Amino acid sequence: MITALVAVQGRLEGQRFPLGRNPVTLGRGDTNDVVLTSRFASRVHAEVRREGDRFVLADHDSDNGTWVNGVQVGVHTLEPGDEVRIGDEVFRFESWESATLVGPVDGLAGGSPDVLRVTVTGGGPVGLALALLLDHLMGPRVAVRVHDRRWTRVGDRVEWSGYEKGNVRREQVVTLQSRQYLRLPPHVQERLFASRETWSEMWPLGPDSVDGAAPRNTPVRFIEDTLLELANERSERITLVPERFDVGESRDDLVQQHVLAVCEGGRSRTRDQLADRFGTADRSMYSVDGEHVSDMVLGLRVRSGLPDPTSVLLTVSQNRFLLNSLRGEGFLNMRLSDQEAQEAVGINPVRQVFSPCIQSAPCVLERQPDGEFMCETHHTFFLPALLRGSALWTRVQEGLRLFGVPEDALTAVTGFRLDMVQRPRFTAQLFPPTRTTPGTFACLLGDAGNAIHFWPGRGLNSGLASAISLARALATVWHGRPLRDADFTRHEAVMAMLQYRHKTRAWRQMVSIDATGRARTIKGQIARGIAEGEQGAHDRTTDTEALLERLRQNRARLESRLPGLPDDAALRAQLEPLSDQTLHTLAVSGSWDTANVGGEEVDVGWLLPEPEPAVVPAPPADRVTRRVAGDQLAAAPVPGPRPREATPRDPAQGPRA
Repeated sequence: MITALVAVQGRLEGQRFPLGRNPVTLGRGDTNDVVLTSRFASRVHAEVRREGDRFVLADHDSDNGTWVNGVQVGVHTLEPGDEVRIGDEVFRFESWESATLVGPVDGLAGGSPDVLRVTVTGGGPVGLALALLLDHLMGPRVAVRVHDRRWTRVGDRVEWSGYEKGNVRREQVVTLQSRQYLRLPPHVQERLFASRETWSEMWPLGPDSVDGAAPRNTPVRFIEDTLLELANERSERITLVPERFDVGESRDDLVQQHVLAVCEGGRSRTRDQLADRFGTADRSMYSVDGEHVSDMVLGLRVRSGLPDPTSVLLTVSQNRFLLNSLRGEGFLNMRLSDQEAQEAVGINPVRQVFSPCIQSAPCVLERQPDGEFMCETHHTFFLPALLRGSALWTRVQEGLRLFGVPEDALTAVTGFRLDMVQRPRFTAQLFPPTRTTPGTFACLLGDAGNAIHFWPGRGLNSGLASAISLARALATVWHGRPLRDADFTRHEAVMAMLQYRHKTRAWRQMVSIDATGRARTIKGQIARGIAEGEQGAHDRTTDTEALLERLRQNRARLESRLPGLPDDAALRAQLEPLSDQTLHTLAVSGSWDTANVGGEEVDVGWLLPEPEPAVVPAPPADRVTRRVAGDQLAAAPVPGPRPREATPRDPAQGPRA
């Protein structure tokens, strides 16, 4: 039997204090076994001593009392899962058979294994997925803390901040590939896909589909909400911190962590603070004629009336527009030329100044009752829509017609810029181990390591793969000893493969190769199509037949995997309302480069098979706050300091199917 007090809140968070035959004292005095820093703690506040086969907590007549599960106690027999609060410091009593531990425990004979302490910066889907994966695979061997300034604390839970606090939530619909979602913990899969109202299967089976499971479309906001909800329920090992993580301000704490996982996205502030550790990124690999390629995308929130098979066929047959939706509701992404990108700005009509907030923040400009699109944060209107006759707004309306979207079904406009760089490494040692510190490694995950192109879900799937890789690597190599560079070898190899595969695939969505073998940007082809359309250098019949032939070829390729594709008459009817200039631009933009976009995909399991999930005994039912039918059953209020509620993982969930 292994027993310990584990600090879950306060300055000692993540540290484990083994319990044995000798009493363990807690207090502010330096002679205590557990030295507390809380100003509410007495010099010798309490002790835990062994009595027979049980452990008893005894208060030493302290000034502010000792609390167990929210109730003040004098002498209390501890049970697994009990939470002990002294002032603002909280400890959990753990007891389990050593056979339930995953992997060998070296150098800790008769004691408890050290806990792997992981700090995650960025609480989006990648950061939260990493935390939930570590909790699932490692159980009591890990303590994870996740920082995100976009959260706020509401009672005992952490929630996403609202628009009124400056948090602009992402609303895109993304495509989750089965190669990734089937490797999330079973309880995560169950919650994500509990209702068919929150997901659909729009795209056909492809190289990233495994076990016969199709890609699934779901709103990224739903994914973020669900993962945060699940992390709140795992508060015994996952601590959510609604604050920005700053490397400089947190150095004293960081040296006590084993791993810093940077999951903040493509504009990662933490990655930039650690730039000297990760090396200089190479921009030249993703350049054409010496210029780094960057795409500007206009995101149009729409409701389309087209059947999904028709939307898919129209999307893959040109490179100007992409519709990703959940039963027609989602975002129509419009790739812009450089000239159009300069025009996609907001204007403050009172101050008469332009604002690039739609590109740089990026902000969401919501449709107002008068039909204009306004950013409430910067009090700007989307200029192209304000100038109804502008060329860019006219082209936006043409995209709506192509995908069967009535103009009043366009409810918001946003934008984002994307580019790519080649990173030399994804793992770096920040601090070496010392007598008092464990040694700290930092890892770049998700878009912080592999920012890629705008086709919805591509970055998310790459990010989930990176989280799965790191979680498996840590669960496999962690034995209570300081980590080494060699422990990350397989994870680093997976990250390098993901970078090559996903960025190469994304690059072929940004450029095309002409007959001479030279790379040409697709946005440049779109600009050429626009210019030729304005000059009248096109023929409607030729462009229409070229598009129809491309649609037929793609239909023949997809029809065995995607039933319900439209016939020629339906396709011709869809193209008929478009202007000559739009038809020419679509024809010139080219089709998806499916020959290079398809093919073998990177599989984390090649190098990092899934370890057996942790087996953790659950505390007695009357000590647990459980979620039943989606409703949170709160514990009755108690006087005095209250510990955070903990919901242990249910061992009946078993390993992932």
